[in-house]
Amino acid sequence: MEFGRTTRDGALLFPNVESRFLPESEHLPQLSFGSPQLDYAQSDAPLNACQALLDATVARVGPNHRAMARVGPGTPEYWTYGEVLDRVNRLAAGLRRHGVQAGDRVLVRMPDVPEAAVAQLAVWRLGGIVVPSSVLEMARELAFMLNDTEASTVICSTAHEGELTAALAETPTVQRIVGWPDASAHDLSMDLLSEGSGEHVPPHPTRPLDASGIYYTGGTTGQPKGCLHTHAAEVALADLNNEVRGADETSVFLTHAPIGHAFGNGEKINFPLRAGALAVFVDRPTAADMWALLREFGVTSMAGAATMYRMMLADPPPSKETLGLPLRNALSSGEALDAATHERWAQRMPSPLRNGVGMTPMRHIFLDADAGPPGPPPGLTVGRPLPGYEARLLGKDGAMAPFGEAGQLAVRGPSGITYWINTHPGVLERSRQDVVNGWSILDDAYLRDEHGWLWFHGRLDDMIVTGGRQVAPIEVERVLATHPDVAEVAVVPAPDALRGQVVTAFVRLQPDRPSGPGTTQQLQDFCKSQMAAYKYPRRIEYVDELPKDPVGKLQRRKLRDLLRAEAPS
Repeated sequence: MEFGRTTRDGALLFPNVESRFLPESEHLPQLSFGSPQLDYAQSDAPLNACQALLDATVARVGPNHRAMARVGPGTPEYWTYGEVLDRVNRLAAGLRRHGVQAGDRVLVRMPDVPEAAVAQLAVWRLGGIVVPSSVLEMARELAFMLNDTEASTVICSTAHEGELTAALAETPTVQRIVGWPDASAHDLSMDLLSEGSGEHVPPHPTRPLDASGIYYTGGTTGQPKGCLHTHAAEVALADLNNEVRGADETSVFLTHAPIGHAFGNGEKINFPLRAGALAVFVDRPTAADMWALLREFGVTSMAGAATMYRMMLADPPPSKETLGLPLRNALSSGEALDAATHERWAQRMPSPLRNGVGMTPMRHIFLDADAGPPGPPPGLTVGRPLPGYEARLLGKDGAMAPFGEAGQLAVRGPSGITYWINTHPGVLERSRQDVVNGWSILDDAYLRDEHGWLWFHGRLDDMIVTGGRQVAPIEVERVLATHPDVAEVAVVPAPDALRGQVVTAFVRLQPDRPSGPGTTQQLQDFCKSQMAAYKYPRRIEYVDELPKDPVGKLQRRKLRDLLRAEAPS
């Protein structure tokens, strides 16, 4: 059995992963750690993300420093760094006793609670490969991820185990289910595994380029793509982002982004732990909740989608309250930030709202508007690459785009695109398109001005970005097409003032099937039963025919143009 693959520059990448799960060597990213503070990633010494983010921080700030705050009914519950380390040790010991080994894939399905971070850190401590997932994913989606990763273990919230239970009949590799907060229908729970004397589990001696996790993203082929990342990337991206934000042990981190997605995962675990900061854990906060949390915890670093900022600005507290908040960093990522939101935020808050670019295939933020020279960045720029990253803009022929023209973004640095190759029908071919000569080729186009600032120009694929989350139109189409009332369907984005875009389905019904609000509700409910709720079509339009070209190919562009023409200017 072979493990890892050697890249074109001679590096052995993912040596803890069977080679059958990896792309061909010529389509692996060239990972580089050129920034001086990342020397640890080029060492032969072991590098385990749990040790680097937790053990090393406890040694630096002390075990009594506050690490996590759980927000819920009543008084917030605080966990210290020493308590987090103890919980991670106990859970790792219990998982090891029940057969979890280095290299095992462990899917985590939990809400935004500190225990979710403990689960991920315990998996890393054992040398396992974490597979974060959303509690909104349905049985069909869970079965795909479990079979694609060939996961041996699932750590699941008992409040969200129904869809998992429905998926288990089709997931033969799963050997054990660990429930939280109790075992419920399964034999094991996090608390049961954590009982005992607090046995110390030394961090597994993973190497910098060992796989740390498989993070799933949307894909135009209709199935999510698994994106592999390294222990070095987990730590390096925390160091680089914290440096740009000026984060330290006095910082307080807050995001609405869920821990089961790459964005929220880094903001709740990697970044605050590496800084020795406090992370605020709140499950599915409203805009009003976000304002209250900013005040109550003295948040210094906030990250989220533009949609959340728009929702917050729809009903803000008085300016005299917001201007006095200690917030130093407000970052928008996941969808395009509009000028109106940018300007309204600046009028009410002590620190401007800025753009950043992070994508699941790159693990987290790699372009930041504060990564440029000292002083405020201009307007809605996405900024510049973080230290250690390089960015090129490519023309249609793959050569460098002429100055002043938009080009497709190509990136090289401490992280890069590596797709997990197994059951996804189109991911191998996609890996050949998205990694060329060691560069990760992304789906967005940008402009670079004469001062080196990058500006978002547009998406190059068909993905819908709604409320900061990506939805693959073809996935929604495939689900709707199975409904007996639907003869044909096409899904496209519609502009939306709040969410940026909303999922919109154009449906041709079967003969004699009635359209109207009742049918719309029925189709929407059907979608919600088959996929995560944020993917369902918030808007459904009924048509007699869908636009097609002479050879019968669907012309989505005409539908998008129709929706743009209807949108208020």
